[in-house]
Amino acid sequence: MVQRRNISYATQTLQGTQAWDTFISLVATTRKLGISFFGYVRNRISHTRKIPTSATILREQSSLNSFGCSSIPQ
Repeated sequence: MVQRRNISYATQTLQGTQAWDTFISLVATTRKLGISFFGYVRNRISHTRKIPTSATILREQSSLNSFGCSSIPQ
């Protein structure tokens, strides 16, 4: 990703920069969740809904972890 960015000398438009940032963030999120990035994107585009949304997966995984008192608003 960094080599490609350096070769092309960044994006040409603000929308391109936002799209690039979104995809890089999605790549990192799917890696952390143990999901295939391409499978996730294919699922979103095709509307097959075999893979839940990342928000749903994050909610499910966070409910399994006990954060103790630090997660309680004061």
